[in-house]
Amino acid sequence: MNRPVSRASVHAFYADAIRRGRNTAENLQATTSERFNTLLESIGDATPRTALDLGYGAGTYTIALARAGFRVVAVDQIPSDSLLQRIDGTSDWAHRIEARECLAENFSIDQDFGVIVAKDVLHYLARRDVESLLTTAVVHARGANYHYLEVFTEISRRSADGRRLRIEGEADYSPDCFGHVIERIYDGWDLTLLWSEHAEQDSRTGLNCFEATRATVIAANRTA
Repeated sequence: MNRPVSRASVHAFYADAIRRGRNTAENLQATTSERFNTLLESIGDATPRTALDLGYGAGTYTIALARAGFRVVAVDQIPSDSLLQRIDGTSDWAHRIEARECLAENFSIDQDFGVIVAKDVLHYLARRDVESLLTTAVVHARGANYHYLEVFTEISRRSADGRRLRIEGEADYSPDCFGHVIERIYDGWDLTLLWSEHAEQDSRTGLNCFEATRATVIAANRTA
């Protein structure tokens, strides 16, 4: 039987980890992925120079987008102090970042973002919120837009004493179900959906505390 974990405790854990600059089993301080770097380098002038980073965490993807010339709205439930300290207001790209303290599911997408990033955040949301966010983002896409998502499916969590854990209200997608959702929402877009196995170890026991199938979604709207 799964032991429930409150969303409030998850929010508090990440707020503390980011504030203290602590890395976690999932490697919060990791650099941007090669897949994302390749995508960013391929984006042409037809794409609006606006971006949205949902669940920016340590801010790595937000910073990469700002350095590439995008005006970035960076959304996370954690206070923005850590991000603001990291970007250093003297940098010539720092003014391009607007941090907003907000739960991802409560953020209203009401404009055309050239690039949207949501890395390792959507699986925490309820399915209806995931699908509403992505559908709204697609509705507001006006031209050569790109969405980059990394979402965990088929999640298995265990406590240090081996008990199964489940975060209250999380999407809990199977790979097949998530794949169908993405294909439906991004109908008419050029869609790349990649799968990889993912595991994280508990530093105290050396055993896997988190296992999942990670979906990497790269969606391109080239109808401009």
